[in-house]
Amino acid sequence: MQPFSGILQVKIIQGSDLAPRDLKSADPYVLLSIGDQKVKTPPIRRSLNPVWEQDLTLGTSEPVMPLKLFVFDKNTFTSDDEMGEAQIDLTPLIGAVKLKEQAHTTAENVVIHRVVASKENSLARDSIIKFRNGTIVQECCVKLQNVERGEIELELMWQPYCG
Repeated sequence: MQPFSGILQVKIIQGSDLAPRDLKSADPYVLLSIGDQKVKTPPIRRSLNPVWEQDLTLGTSEPVMPLKLFVFDKNTFTSDDEMGEAQIDLTPLIGAVKLKEQAHTTAENVVIHRVVASKENSLARDSIIKFRNGTIVQECCVKLQNVERGEIELELMWQPYCG
């Protein structure tokens, strides 16, 4: 494995309109991965509109790999059911952080970059990268792929690894 070039903090905010996997409901959780690293939220019982407000952390290396997001329905006696997946390109966020380091800006809530939702990405709507509370934050809402419906709202923050 390559040495880490940065730390990615992901806040999984909520899911909406998830497809049921149990009788009219599900016990969803989110699993994130970059390369071999995996982290996940706890499952939310009996919800198709779960609220996690969960912070997860992963390391990034060069070249930057995409963030993969998977949603599963937690089952007790059988394997967990897939509820969809999405992939997020981290290049715009990392580029914005590096640009901010060169610009030395401190203006609050300034939109630095907009990633346009398209058929080539998993975005449900345009993703905004902005400067907030001294940090570059990317606000995302992804449309789950390979499933009938569902969206996951999250925020991404990346900082270079200094160590």
